[in-house]
Amino acid sequence: MAGIGFELKKLYKDRGLMANARAYLYSIFVTVGPVVISVTAITFMQFMLKYIGVERYERDILQATIMYSFIFSVIISSGYCMMLSRYLSDRLYLGEKEDILPSLYGSLAIILMVAGLAACIFYYMSPLDTAYRFSAYLLFIELVIETVLSVYVSAVKNFKKVAYSFFYGTVLGLITGYILIKYTILEEILSVIIAFDLCILVVIVSLACEVQRYFKGKSTLYFNFIRYYDHFYLIFFTNIFFTVGLYGHNFVFWGFSGMHRVLENTYVYAPSYDIPAFYAFLSVIPTLVMFIVKVETEFYEKYSKYFYLVNNGACYEDIATAKKEMKRTIYKELIYIMEVQLFFTIASIILGMKLLPLAGFTAGMVDMYNILALGYYCVIIMFVIMTILLYFDNEKSACKTALHFMATSFLFTFATIYLGVTYYGLGFFMAGLMSLIFSIIQLVMHLNNIDYYVFCIQVSWKEKERGLLAGLADRLNRIGG
Repeated sequence: MAGIGFELKKLYKDRGLMANARAYLYSIFVTVGPVVISVTAITFMQFMLKYIGVERYERDILQATIMYSFIFSVIISSGYCMMLSRYLSDRLYLGEKEDILPSLYGSLAIILMVAGLAACIFYYMSPLDTAYRFSAYLLFIELVIETVLSVYVSAVKNFKKVAYSFFYGTVLGLITGYILIKYTILEEILSVIIAFDLCILVVIVSLACEVQRYFKGKSTLYFNFIRYYDHFYLIFFTNIFFTVGLYGHNFVFWGFSGMHRVLENTYVYAPSYDIPAFYAFLSVIPTLVMFIVKVETEFYEKYSKYFYLVNNGACYEDIATAKKEMKRTIYKELIYIMEVQLFFTIASIILGMKLLPLAGFTAGMVDMYNILALGYYCVIIMFVIMTILLYFDNEKSACKTALHFMATSFLFTFATIYLGVTYYGLGFFMAGLMSLIFSIIQLVMHLNNIDYYVFCIQVSWKEKERGLLAGLADRLNRIGG
């Protein structure tokens, strides 16, 4: 999201209440706007199906299909996209923009082979209707493509157009779903899946056109990004571990709790746990906005000043002063984010206790929501700290934090299942809390020893270009060329 940070700096040049309001509204629109629009569309479709009398079992199948498509598209592409993000950032820094668009084509070719094969195996033995399976397969593949495209869109300056594409796609999907349900003989849930396929397709076409318009130059290095896996593999595993840990507690409840359900011998999930977890996750959206506004603007200014002095041979006193300012800014902004998010988390819990029972939540589900909201609070702050560590190229600390989170997410959730219903959700909270403490320790250690990391641990770019996969990348580039 660095591109968004640069655009926000322009808005912050105009001081005043209105300028700050515009910056916050802009960041909300381009960061969580698509999420809010998607959630609204899904909720509307569910209410519409309930209104026209579609049975709960069929609505559960639809919900599970969408949930599986979203979750596993993120998991299967998470580490891959993190590596692409690093490659894209380096190409932009080196001014080699002509390599960016070919890498999009090459990366899609590889990820679609992996994702397509996994989805084929998953749906091959499913007893669901063939048309429904094919539509669900398309939804998953489209979400994988959209996830990869989002990496490239982060470098595009026209973020408003990108956000509008989600809005237009959602509106078109809602209209299509209504027409298919009202005026065709297709099953209702099949109509909704087809509508979602069209919605995501519109978004993909819009994003792809915007990326192609922005990156016009082309080279033949379609697979050059592969060589990054030799020396930046920790970034790959960092995102994999974090994403799996984020859904690890759900997976444990799917497979080992007494509340899990099996739909058509295809989908296994635990709605009594998954729904509170989903709403609890929404409570941390403010941090996603604050991170872009505060860290990408305030922190980056001090960060760039420090490394500018280091790289241009400034005197030690100036470097030391810049280092103190950078560390003070990091701690200040991090504490600010923690305080504001804590306010929103507590407010979400209070509102949830009043409003969620009206939406059909049982007392047990409300209790799970409360503890999970605290767990997601810890996790989102840990995520911010991991991102700061990656700013400093401390891939080992970030990866260890993500691995710690994934392991504890599974282990503690297993433990709470055996302890009983009263403890459901506590495992994820404990995993988040311990991982947050672990990440804080890693950040403090890095900042206290930053001179060592900056001046003593340096790897030249040429060394990073060499590796076991460099030859494979060269051969694939020649084939692609």
